[in-house]
Amino acid sequence: MKHQVTTILFWGALWGIMESTLGYVLHIFSIALPGLPGMLMFPIAFIFMHRVYDSTGNPASVVQIAIVAALIKLTDLFFGGLIPIYVINPALSLLMEGMAVAIVIHFVNRRKVSIQFSHGFTMGLIWRAMFLGYMLVLSRFDLPAGLVTNGWSVALRFLIWESFLNAFLIKGYLSLSVKEKAKEPSTALTWGLVFVAVLLQRLF
Repeated sequence: MKHQVTTILFWGALWGIMESTLGYVLHIFSIALPGLPGMLMFPIAFIFMHRVYDSTGNPASVVQIAIVAALIKLTDLFFGGLIPIYVINPALSLLMEGMAVAIVIHFVNRRKVSIQFSHGFTMGLIWRAMFLGYMLVLSRFDLPAGLVTNGWSVALRFLIWESFLNAFLIKGYLSLSVKEKAKEPSTALTWGLVFVAVLLQRLF
């Protein structure tokens, strides 16, 4: 049990670090290249979730790592200066990503097959459909929900095209990765990464 907790915190912290650094940079470039963060950050997140699953063998650990990453992002709420919805939305998207990957991994395990391109596409489709549904609810309360208020082309690009590109990257990663049970990270290193993740989240 201790091994699983440490592993989940370790990879969750790494995910949080990537979200606050690379994710921040990609959102800047998304002004010129709309959709860039979603095209790249979900496959990166999948790597962390897949490594956790390889270590624990438990699909629930995929959701748990998403909770860690989401909590790191939500620490911004304690410092003020940001509109809450702009902190909550990304955190919810991380949770939805974790749920989508866990659902597909559970399905794949029951079928006793390996993750294919179609599964990667389905992961993206599930979490994006959930997020669009959430955006639709926000739009009814006149809250920021550009994905559903900026036209069908924006929503379909997000739902279909970005999921399609995600599937290519996920399949590429899986074809190159070697399934192995990662070594248990040390407790000191794990909590050090959690601290760094929270610090970077605050800085960016």
